[in-house]
Amino acid sequence: MRLEGFDPLATALAWRLRFHYLRARKELAATPRKTWPPTDDVGGSRPRLGIVVVNFNTARLISQLLFSLYRILGRSEFTTAVVVDNGSTDGSREILESLAAAQLIQLVANADQQYHGPGLNQGISWLADRQESADPVDRIRYVWSLDSDVVVLRRDTARDALGAFEGTGAAAVGQIQDNPLTRRALRKNPAMLSPFSLILDAVQMWQPSIPPFLEDGDPAAGMQVAADADGLRLVSFPFVERGYLVHLGRGTLKSIAESRDTTNRYYEWAAGHNEPYYMGQEGAPSMYQRICEVFDEEVGDLTPERVTAACSGSDLLSLD
Repeated sequence: MRLEGFDPLATALAWRLRFHYLRARKELAATPRKTWPPTDDVGGSRPRLGIVVVNFNTARLISQLLFSLYRILGRSEFTTAVVVDNGSTDGSREILESLAAAQLIQLVANADQQYHGPGLNQGISWLADRQESADPVDRIRYVWSLDSDVVVLRRDTARDALGAFEGTGAAAVGQIQDNPLTRRALRKNPAMLSPFSLILDAVQMWQPSIPPFLEDGDPAAGMQVAADADGLRLVSFPFVERGYLVHLGRGTLKSIAESRDTTNRYYEWAAGHNEPYYMGQEGAPSMYQRICEVFDEEVGDLTPERVTAACSGSDLLSLD
């Protein structure tokens, strides 16, 4: 049995976590959103991947992420990118508006702070709402949620991660979450997946029976507990270990701490937890420094015009 060999307190906490989410499952799953419509598999070489990111006052970080998607990963590797902005005031809204005007992203612009989980739900619902009217070859099946403080380092990142769905029947693919408590809350899967880089098979996961992202410190936990209870597969993929990307961690918390906005519900936590920790990834600071150098060389001043021009470049870049 999965919980044998663990101390009684940790086991009890894991059972309680699982019980909490499953007891509240119907209520959590009723969170407003657009259910993903049935999507038939179609042929062709176009990717069936949409990307969703939430931004709040991380102008440089969100610019670096989008730059890495367009100039390192390559626009041929995904269908569309949706950015949900939660009322940013640091200049990132203007950058995103410029990118949207250039048709590089779809912008969902909130007037005020909706927080991370609800923002992801907005972005995925935006994609779901457009599936039935889309041409079959343009329909999306997979949704990649990314934190704004991620940068993609390899051109094969999306391709290899999507390959993890093949032959596994996976409902979600992502970086394994190194948290003993959440791991023990599952029964049929070995571990939960971290939400900073998580790809969902939306046909399986974005349905009325599965809670969406929640507004709490672990927004994908309720979703994964319910999926596990339903027998859906959560498959790990080594985004970090194999250097597919770098996740700084705490990027938005840093902006919250620096704003001194005590009305933000995460301010007290952010005040003491705002330095990047890079997921413990060996060599990550130097890898991030390298992409900063490439970004600064291409962009220069962080203006809407310069970021848009850099993301619009047709030549793909290498960090080698």
